[in-house]
Amino acid sequence: METRRLFRGLFLINFAITLGFGIADAFFSMYVFSLGARGILLVLPLALYSLSKILFSPFMGTYSDRIGRRKLATVSLALYLFVSVCYFFTTSLILITILRLLQGIGCAMFRPVVVSLVSEGTTNEKRSTVMGTFDISFYGALSAGPVIGGILKDLWGFKGIFAVLTLLCLIALLVALVCIPSQKLQQHQSAERSKVKCKTFFTMTRRNSLRGLLAFIFGRACGISLLAAFLPILLTTKLGLSGTQTGLVMASSTLVFTILLRPVGILSDKAPRKSLVVAGGTIVSLLYFLIPVMAGFHQILSLVVGIGLFSVLSQPSSTALLVEEGSRHGMGLTVGTFNSVLNMGFVAGPIFGAGMQYTFGLTSVFYAAGAMGLVAVGLFIANIASEEAPPPSLYIFEEGGKHKILSSS
Repeated sequence: METRRLFRGLFLINFAITLGFGIADAFFSMYVFSLGARGILLVLPLALYSLSKILFSPFMGTYSDRIGRRKLATVSLALYLFVSVCYFFTTSLILITILRLLQGIGCAMFRPVVVSLVSEGTTNEKRSTVMGTFDISFYGALSAGPVIGGILKDLWGFKGIFAVLTLLCLIALLVALVCIPSQKLQQHQSAERSKVKCKTFFTMTRRNSLRGLLAFIFGRACGISLLAAFLPILLTTKLGLSGTQTGLVMASSTLVFTILLRPVGILSDKAPRKSLVVAGGTIVSLLYFLIPVMAGFHQILSLVVGIGLFSVLSQPSSTALLVEEGSRHGMGLTVGTFNSVLNMGFVAGPIFGAGMQYTFGLTSVFYAAGAMGLVAVGLFIANIASEEAPPPSLYIFEEGGKHKILSSS
């Protein structure tokens, strides 16, 4: 009952935070533009947010292993609340830039703590089901955020958006204070310390399976960010779709993904997880190659639905594999490193895509996304295979009174 109560509380916390900042972030660039931001002041808040998540995620994950989940969860949610209140009251571009940096630090604290708390209450047999179910709180809120944000902006402007963001952050903080029991965390704290006291980023990434997982998520993040950045351009310029049709196409993948998270999580607990990661990653990468040849609304809609369908095939399995690695290296450090690499992919994808578009044209972006995805899957397979290879057999024989050892390899 305590585990179920904690899961429900964390689900609500994750949903509230993701929804709040999903609402605000969808219109953030429009907001700072309305305040007069141009050039560097327009780009800098966005860049600092991503950079802070990349740099601070591993460190915050390590601290969550050492000082306890409840403390860091409270600090991260309090920081989120502080940022949201300041957004509501300030219009200074300099302060907003600093707040965006603090928001990134809060995100770097929040995700490792939440995933660690959820994973600690699960067994290996149910891990994919539980993590897949929990991810609904993230992707469901993420897909609803821009829609609700648009309604709020039309009704009450940017003040309405920041007021709702503040309310959701306050709810999340209160739920955390009630639902995250300190005594449970103290029991795990000493065990986690013993696991991670000698672990660093460099020692943990020597493990081939973790390197393969990080390579896969980097390629996947690049593909997702390329699709988000350049697919709307293709839909409007090449296919001539309306705004409504473009919105339906862009939302369809996330909707399918969210609906199927729990069923695929159940499947992942019964089927080989690594095989599902390979299958999902490979098929999605191949579907990227088909995007430039789609000829109309219904074709591209069906294709994007297929991308969402096969993307979800690898999601619960990859999260469960991540949790397995976390049990070896320390959950916070592992999840923090994973999030850092994920955000690197989100940053690198659009930059690489912009270069491809400028040099070879728009359609080359989707071919590049497919190729990057296949390379990432290949690296995942190579690292998994090298780690699972059995050790060489040793044969000892005597020659001239001396013992010699031969390896079967």
